[in-house]
Amino acid sequence: MNTHFFFALVLPDDIKHHLHNQTNEVKSEFPFKKWLHPADYHITMAFLGNAEDTMKEEALEKIKRALANEQSFELKVEGIDVFGKKESPRILWAGVKQEERLTSIQKKIYASCVEAGFELDKKPFKPHITLARKFEGETPFSINEARQLAKPEAKAFQASQIALYQTHLGASPSYEPVYTINLQ
Repeated sequence: MNTHFFFALVLPDDIKHHLHNQTNEVKSEFPFKKWLHPADYHITMAFLGNAEDTMKEEALEKIKRALANEQSFELKVEGIDVFGKKESPRILWAGVKQEERLTSIQKKIYASCVEAGFELDKKPFKPHITLARKFEGETPFSINEARQLAKPEAKAFQASQIALYQTHLGASPSYEPVYTINLQ
C-alpha cells in the first residue's frame, strides 16, 4: 500500500476547533475539492513521502536527540491566505506568526531527516496550516471576501509536540500520529 509520512508540529484541540469555526464561515461561499478534517490540522516540518521503516527509525532517533533539550514555546495562529493563483488557489491556509524557535526546530528536523537519507523539498520553510485544497468555484476566489467571512483572529497556543504522521489516503481524518515527541 502506498502511504506517506511526515513530521509536523501538533496543534492543540482548542486551536483546531478555533480554525474549524473559521473555515465553516468560508465553506458555503467558496467551494474547495477537499476541506481538511480538523483532526488533520498541523504544521508540516518535513515531508518524507513513502518511507522505508529503517530510514524512518533513523530519522526519528536523530530528531529525538536533536530536540532533547528543546523547550515548548508560544506560537500564534493569525490570518488566512492562499497558495497558487489568487483567483483559483491550490491551498487555503491559516498563517502562523513568524517565530524563530519554530524555524530553528524545523531546521533540526529537516537536517536530521537529510542525515537519515531522505531527499526533502528544498523550498524555504513557510509555516502554515492547510485548511482546504483545490478551489472549484465557477466565479473567481476572493481572499478579501474569505477573510471577511472567516473573521480570522489571532490566537496563541503552547507548541509542545512534534509527531511523525502517517497518511491514510481516502480516510477522514487522513493523518495518524504514529510517534510523538514532547518538548520540555
